Amino acid sequence: MLQEFLSPISSEIVKPIKDYKPNQWGNLVHFHTDEAFPDLRVVKLAILGVEEDRTVTESAQGCKEAPDVVRKALYQLFNWEQTFQVADIGNIKAGVTQKDTYVAVESVVKELLQRAIIPIIIGGTHDVTYGQFLGHNVDSDELLNVVVFDEKIDLFNTDQDIDQTSFLYEMLARQSNLLNFSHVGYQRYLVDPSMLNTLEKLHFECYSLGEVRRNIEETEPIIRNGHVISFDISAIRYSEAPGTDYPNPHGFHGEEACRIARYAGLSDHVSSFGIYQFNPQEDSNGQTAMLIAQMIWYFVTGFYQRKYDLPEKDERDCMKYIVNFSDNDYEIQFLKSKKSDRWWMKIPVVKKGKLKRFHLLPCAYSDYELACRDEIPDRWMKSYLRLSSF
Repeated sequence: MLQEFLSPISSEIVKPIKDYKPNQWGNLVHFHTDEAFPDLRVVKLAILGVEEDRTVTESAQGCKEAPDVVRKALYQLFNWEQTFQVADIGNIKAGVTQKDTYVAVESVVKELLQRAIIPIIIGGTHDVTYGQFLGHNVDSDELLNVVVFDEKIDLFNTDQDIDQTSFLYEMLARQSNLLNFSHVGYQRYLVDPSMLNTLEKLHFECYSLGEVRRNIEETEPIIRNGHVISFDISAIRYSEAPGTDYPNPHGFHGEEACRIARYAGLSDHVSSFGIYQFNPQEDSNGQTAMLIAQMIWYFVTGFYQRKYDLPEKDERDCMKYIVNFSDNDYEIQFLKSKKSDRWWMKIPVVKKGKLKRFHLLPCAYSDYELACRDEIPDRWMKSYLRLSSF
């Protein structure tokens, strides 16, 4: 089924093996070529390109060229993992309509997830995130967490076709199983306050660029809580990622973007990772392509270093800390993994005044410190209110 949506990788990229050194990615990846489709039974990660850029103005089109340009940089990189097994399954061509492209992305992502394979998506414009999101069985009973990195909040309601400024509106409109949405890296002067207020009223998490750059480690529990990770390359400052139609002097540094990608790879729950809005026509000396290649490298490296901390299934590998609040009888329970030193909070799920169960929410040591100062962490409260609405 997958092959009907995918075109093989250009022969210009799939060079003879002798053109790559033995441990370069280009010599190790299982490629979709004119002659063969990779055996997906042996891989856990699959690279997927999406050739879609119709949602930007004609003068700014070029994002559809991004997948192959990134591949040329990616396959020059060296592998450090002994069990490296990655497939490149080719590109999804733009459909007759944008909706057709979203459906194709949804279908491919869904089948990969059913095979327990994590898609690494190279866009394409940022609205392709909508297809990525739909691929996670959004009509099922399984609750879903989405994390988006972007300097803007794409929540406009255009009453027209979905584009890169409105796809979040469509996602949130289908939020029947969306447990949490986190928007990371927004820049206040680029965001309509009403959009921020809308997300706050829904008890979703929004973090400005300044908040997360003060301590980039604070993004780790946000990412660890996600299943869908979407990164708009415009969230990186223009001096370090010039290949964008939306140049901005402020944003994440390149090394911060790579660190974010590694956190996503390390997360036991992240099951799809997409990088969007790269326009090679605006790139200087291949700088942005190389940065995206390095982000993918860090994601894959993180994946192979996963600790498989799953305290929701077994708390015996964790130490428990209970914080009591002085002004009432309430308490918050924290868990700290003995494997990785990562932290979780237990959120009570209350229905009709009765405790039904506890939900484990990834958190940071700073949340535990805050509770010890007799303050309820903001992420605990938002999660409690959000869970109460289900």
